[in-house]
Amino acid sequence: MLIGLSVNHKEGLSCISNAYVNAVVKAGGTPVLIPLTNDNQVLEAVLSQIDGLILSGGGDIYAPLFNEELHPAVESYDLERDHYDIQLVKRAAAKQMPILGICRGHQVINVAFGGSLIQDIPSQVPDSKINHNQSEAREIGTHPITIVPDSKLSQIVYRASCTVYPLSVNSFHHQAVKVVAPGLEAVAHAEDGVIEAIESTEGNSILGVQWHPENMAVADNDTMQAIFRQVVSEAELYRMTKDIHKNIYSIDSHCDTPMYFPYKIDIGKRNPLLKINLHQTGETSGEQFANYQLKVEVPQMQDGLLDASFMVAYLKQGKRDGKALQKATAKTESILKELIRQVENNRNIVGIAKSTGDLKRLKKEGKKAIFIGIENGYGLGKDIGNVKKFADMGVTYITLSHNGDNDICDAAVDSRSEHNGLSEFGKEVVKEMNRLGIMVDISHTSEKTSLDVLEISRFPVIASHSSVKALCNHQRNISDKLMHAIANKGGVIQICLYNYFLRKDGKATVKDAVNHIDYVVKTVGIDHVGIGSDFDGGGGIKGVNAANEMPQITIELLRRGYSEEDIAKIWGGNLMRVMDIVQSVNSKQ
Repeated sequence: MLIGLSVNHKEGLSCISNAYVNAVVKAGGTPVLIPLTNDNQVLEAVLSQIDGLILSGGGDIYAPLFNEELHPAVESYDLERDHYDIQLVKRAAAKQMPILGICRGHQVINVAFGGSLIQDIPSQVPDSKINHNQSEAREIGTHPITIVPDSKLSQIVYRASCTVYPLSVNSFHHQAVKVVAPGLEAVAHAEDGVIEAIESTEGNSILGVQWHPENMAVADNDTMQAIFRQVVSEAELYRMTKDIHKNIYSIDSHCDTPMYFPYKIDIGKRNPLLKINLHQTGETSGEQFANYQLKVEVPQMQDGLLDASFMVAYLKQGKRDGKALQKATAKTESILKELIRQVENNRNIVGIAKSTGDLKRLKKEGKKAIFIGIENGYGLGKDIGNVKKFADMGVTYITLSHNGDNDICDAAVDSRSEHNGLSEFGKEVVKEMNRLGIMVDISHTSEKTSLDVLEISRFPVIASHSSVKALCNHQRNISDKLMHAIANKGGVIQICLYNYFLRKDGKATVKDAVNHIDYVVKTVGIDHVGIGSDFDGGGGIKGVNAANEMPQITIELLRRGYSEEDIAKIWGGNLMRVMDIVQSVNSKQ
């Protein structure tokens, strides 16, 4: 595995101690020095090749980078190196690459994610009895640390065959972590309270240690060698994930990003933090504003090894009189036109896909694919002709309802069981969707509606963003009975990354998402499950909270022993099979 090493900056040289190099080699990795540059294209090129990142030690970090004035005791700093290190951390983390920070590198991780530092330990921790700049040799531990039980760090070091309790570490630093950044937690402390280690709380592999394990590792300290073995092991999983995603077609079958078009977003760029009106997104009944970061943009898809996303025109269920229905149809059309316009404006990196053939072509061209969907058949009004109208615009699936009954069917949530399943109009809609090669999506519909659809539809159906009711008893989830019916028809259940569909307590992680995948596989087989995030519509869980974090699902699948063939089916193969079957009518017309 290629392990990138950030370098020190001395007398115009990009250099590093041999101890880092030797520790990586001893752990079974291949070290690669990352030249000190602030040319982002160069850094991106290096990061695209390596499998893990180690941030090395060095001098003090410039205090204004963590919004403090420079302490008088900080006599030197290297702003060029600060920017280089911070950029490396942020971009490696965005790609889900495993990261280890050592001493200064540990502090850089904290600063990069919004934490702060003690700038001068002697004056700011005056009662300390520990010499944090020891005179003893670098391979000698001089003070003990306490490690938080059940932390990832504790699992690493206490697995090591020669661990001695308490763990003794060396110390060569002037600064230290003060306020831990969001998404990280302190997992080790010295006796004077100085934070000796931090790690990610978000499921990705990020670890920072204040001491210098490389010096102890090369002196045959097995506990410290275990830290480097862990980095190399995580890098191997990451490399496997990258290789798999080169060979498969990965699809997220549902996101609501077009809902934010009124905020003048551009899906082809990294958008700034949005100040959104929660009333407009349907989350409150009155004006209330909040900051929001989009979860699906093409750059995030690139970081997340995601080939395609189904972006939908979402409509909240509203009134059903003639005027309201006309307005709903017009709004649907307007959203779709804006989505098509944005994709066209970014055609150098993304394209509209109307079929699996388009997806394959776009991937070969190095571009991302956007499939078009409609969430809520409310947008069809009562005019069956609108099915063809939207098919001609490139719509590949229609979710028959949202929350609340419409003229097509009864919904899973906020339903009055108005139609006892599909309405007569709804039956005609399903038949017309079959005729035109549009996938029928039964997410959001009641179980009776879904069973009616399965009886009427000539083709397999999809649940674009639903999870398993047996594991989390939510109205929106799929019962075993319905799961078997969908599978018997050849359809697919796309597991939704929404906290309350995965766990009743709403504290879902990537492990919970894969538990739902496991359940579908064990219940109806590997051919009937996929992934539909619901990003930008409420989806997002710890470990997979945006499109760039999707590799964590693959990593977890690999941990559980899924093969590349299995992963290919889960990530897109199953959904593509259904799409091909449904669209086969087009070749016969």
